[in-house]
Amino acid sequence: MAMTLAGVASGILWISGRAPYPFAPVLALLLFLSGASLFISKVSGLAEKMRPFLGKTVRVQVWGSDLCGSPGSKFVFCAVRAVGPGLHVYLRPMPDGSPAHLKVAQPRGTTIGDARLEIGDAKYVQWAGSKIKKVEGAMALVLLVNGASLVEESPACVA
Repeated sequence: MAMTLAGVASGILWISGRAPYPFAPVLALLLFLSGASLFISKVSGLAEKMRPFLGKTVRVQVWGSDLCGSPGSKFVFCAVRAVGPGLHVYLRPMPDGSPAHLKVAQPRGTTIGDARLEIGDAKYVQWAGSKIKKVEGAMALVLLVNGASLVEESPACVA
């Protein structure tokens, strides 16, 4: 992120005439692209690590509450993509239904295992086009494969 901001700042300085060096735009572009690619590659790597979850039944919690839309917050994991700094997951409600879109913007603090994914924080989480209210101290996303257990059971659900 710092490299991206340094690239933007260098470009602004050059455009404003405060950095009259002929190589300033090249430096600004290199800093910006390097910073952006480092950030985006982290999300792409996470999406790639989530591929083994495809086709499996999962339970989903967002900001500490079960995700509404399916009894017991159970879904079939249909697809995962990284688009820019966002992680896009498509979940189909159980027992049948159409896949819905779960977006995690700028995921941070991720842990992934064979049957569990945890994203500690995110800029925001969006489900089926609606942002879910952030709860401080709660995990942005917990995804459990095939009935793995949560540390705490959550009675409420978020939509």
